[in-house]
Amino acid sequence: MKDQNQLLWERVRPLLKKAKRKDFILHTKKLVRAMNELLESEKGDPKILIPAAYLHDVGWSMVDDKLQTSTNKDDRSLALHQHIDFAPDITRPLLSDLGFDKKSIQKIIKIIISHKFVKPKEHDSQMLIDADTLSDTYLDSFESDCKSYHSSPVEFLQFRSRNSFYTKTAQDIFKKHIRVLEVNPKIILRR
Repeated sequence: MKDQNQLLWERVRPLLKKAKRKDFILHTKKLVRAMNELLESEKGDPKILIPAAYLHDVGWSMVDDKLQTSTNKDDRSLALHQHIDFAPDITRPLLSDLGFDKKSIQKIIKIIISHKFVKPKEHDSQMLIDADTLSDTYLDSFESDCKSYHSSPVEFLQFRSRNSFYTKTAQDIFKKHIRVLEVNPKIILRR
């Protein structure tokens, strides 16, 4: 029998396939992995945080493809805002259909809409932001993002090296990921 997260992933995956900006399926898998790693040391409710991790980028499925892939700064900004704006209308019925109660749905939506453009004080929202930032430092996700953003591994590594985190756990995980990236032959050869 499938658990609630497996059923959620089955519903989220087709939505993430619609997004064009990057490989959101890979990104989301890595974000869920990062969230699970954070939850090993940080306080948080996995029944809220794991669904938030799966759902955090579903709004991209409704953002116009041209906005997602535009090189124009204003278009990119609009696309980022829209992916947050669209998320509640996608998330609410999806979670309701899977039997989540209204209070949990509201918590999950609150976390999702606070993962961009705000500096949240709530630990759950901070954890989603940390997991989101960590997700792009796993080697396969890092390589995928280099292609999506037309960036060299060295440039992207320099960009990622400036990441900041809310939790010490995320900082520690990040340091390990950066060390792996820094010694990776694909990156070293391009320096």
